Amino acid sequence: MARDTRHVLHYRVHFAAIGWADRHGHASFQAGELAAVLADEDGKPLSKQSATGAVNRAKRLDLVSSQSTAACLVLTRRLFQKEKGAPVPCRAHKDRR
Repeated sequence: MARDTRHVLHYRVHFAAIGWADRHGHASFQAGELAAVLADEDGKPLSKQSATGAVNRAKRLDLVSSQSTAACLVLTRRLFQKEKGAPVPCRAHKDRR
């Protein structure tokens, strides 16, 4: 659903967060990877500015945590509760709170 261009971008960000989340609710992306997931109907990746804007709109709507960036989307505890096992390092977020 994150790749489905019929959905508006901020919901696609939310779907990407859910689809790529680790057991702590962090969905890490390499540089430009989220922009590629959110590509337009012609397959052209979003610009860095457009990807950041989509993440910011998703944060304003509480679809992802305020900690989220294009490098790592974070789901809130009320949306994602799967924290079992040892913590997995996140290159974007060091504290994991």
